[in-house]
Amino acid sequence: MSSNKWVKILLKVPGASKVRAHLLKEGHTELEAENGAAVMTGLFIFLLVIVFNSFIYGSARRTLNLAWIYCQENPTQGVVIGLVGTMVFFIALFIYLGVRSKGKKEKEYLERQERHKIHEKHQHIHKGAMGNFEEVFRFRLAEKYPHIEIKTVHTVDAIPRIRFQVQRFNTELGGPVDQNYELFRDTLFSDTLHVIETVFGITENIPSVNVDALMNFISRTAKYYDGAVLSVKADRDVFNRIDRAKFKPFKILTAFDLRYNDGMEVQAFPEEESKTAKILERIKEKAPRINVRYEDAKVKVNDGWEKPKFADEAFIKQETLKGKELNALPLPKFQELILHFLSKMSFDVLGVKNIPGGTIQIQADFHHPVIGGNFIILARQYPETTPVHADLVRALDEQAREESCKRGIYIVTGRFTEEAKNITKKLAIDLVDGERLTSSLEGPPFDSRWTFRVIDEKGVQTDLSKMPLMSFEKEVDLFLKSLGFRVEKIRRVPGGAIVAVAEFPHPISGGKFTVMARQFPADERVNAELVSELGHVMNSEFCHRGLLMVTSDYAMDARALARFSGVELVDRNLWENLRRHI
Repeated sequence: MSSNKWVKILLKVPGASKVRAHLLKEGHTELEAENGAAVMTGLFIFLLVIVFNSFIYGSARRTLNLAWIYCQENPTQGVVIGLVGTMVFFIALFIYLGVRSKGKKEKEYLERQERHKIHEKHQHIHKGAMGNFEEVFRFRLAEKYPHIEIKTVHTVDAIPRIRFQVQRFNTELGGPVDQNYELFRDTLFSDTLHVIETVFGITENIPSVNVDALMNFISRTAKYYDGAVLSVKADRDVFNRIDRAKFKPFKILTAFDLRYNDGMEVQAFPEEESKTAKILERIKEKAPRINVRYEDAKVKVNDGWEKPKFADEAFIKQETLKGKELNALPLPKFQELILHFLSKMSFDVLGVKNIPGGTIQIQADFHHPVIGGNFIILARQYPETTPVHADLVRALDEQAREESCKRGIYIVTGRFTEEAKNITKKLAIDLVDGERLTSSLEGPPFDSRWTFRVIDEKGVQTDLSKMPLMSFEKEVDLFLKSLGFRVEKIRRVPGGAIVAVAEFPHPISGGKFTVMARQFPADERVNAELVSELGHVMNSEFCHRGLLMVTSDYAMDARALARFSGVELVDRNLWENLRRHI
């Protein structure tokens, strides 16, 4: 360690800053003040060590002298004390060794048990269940490359996206800046390739993988950057055709769709290659000659969508007989079965698309003025006892939000884990497992009728914002019932609001709703605070979905918060339209 390092360490000792300030006040330079404070601090620490060691040495010597004198005066007792002390020492030693051996055996047993669990989950991945991928991947990578720090792992349609933290080699560790940068760059490319190799080594069902290397730094323009410095999309076909023993990691990565920009202050390439155009040309010239065709990043939204083809009712009844395994159906027959199921649940199917890996993606509309809208639905076959994990449910929720869908529905022939069921309480996702799918197919269809209310009675108050509170409570009750809700309880609360608990009987997207209705002037915009207030009422009523009704319009922040809070909004326009005036 350099002298400057020692000075900085010594200046951190309590009292050193006061000595430094005193020397500066006396007229010394900054360097002289720092060195003087460091010398004084070092001398104080040296004297403290000497005093402390002298005290320990004197105490030990005094104790041992007293023991030696006692043994000389009492030889019999001295021998007994020596034998007892020896026995105690060996007993303590054997106990320590036994505990250590037992702990080692327990640790080995737990490792074998964990390895066995990972092996079982690995078998599920081979069968197409990607819910265990993250756990298996982290275990395999930690075995081979424990230095790689994985941040996040997300899997969508059997394609993982993995983000890991880049290793740094700072000048504080010693060595020139250029050599540290070369070490950083080589390690970055090597770690990225190790992640790709580990992913493709887990199962053959993964067609490609996206890997991001995360880092934060200050660029040359003095801007703080925190994100990916390297992103690569690796395809399995290309990966299998590359001779990895022949090429270096960077050349292998250039065969994929690679984006690399670290923003470092030192130059990554020699002077003659400083221009970006020349660098790219040289990379292309030295890259492995592989016939690779990359797809355009701009994918059409409707690419692959087909019109739904509904199956015969006789086929559906035949395929849903007791004892018939839904996961054993051919994929086209399973698709027809799912389309019939959605039609039976009053969904209007708009399009169907088959995703590689055996997943069926469906776009459907549910025609209801409040809880209806555009739904995205994923259906996949799993063995009856195969658990479907929460990662797949989270991925569907993200996809539903990105495509601005009302909700998402995940239909499987297996069963969902408890974690997957619990997280749906906070997500806009409905789950249909194999048991629920079979019972719904055998049960009656859902009647989705709802009615317009025609207000034509004389003397009836038509302005919602000026109604008496008792009339407003009755209006809320009639409104909910006309839209198919079953009102379990309704009451007035302090502050002029109406709170109710109502159930919508739809087998999939229904459930209990906490309803809050409040009167506002027609020209006022309701902000997000009312949505938060409804969230607290939902918790008190043990409901995971809410319905907020106001006699005005909503601000943008209220609509944004409602999307992430499981709250449906009814504004004045919608309320008046459903309460048709004549």
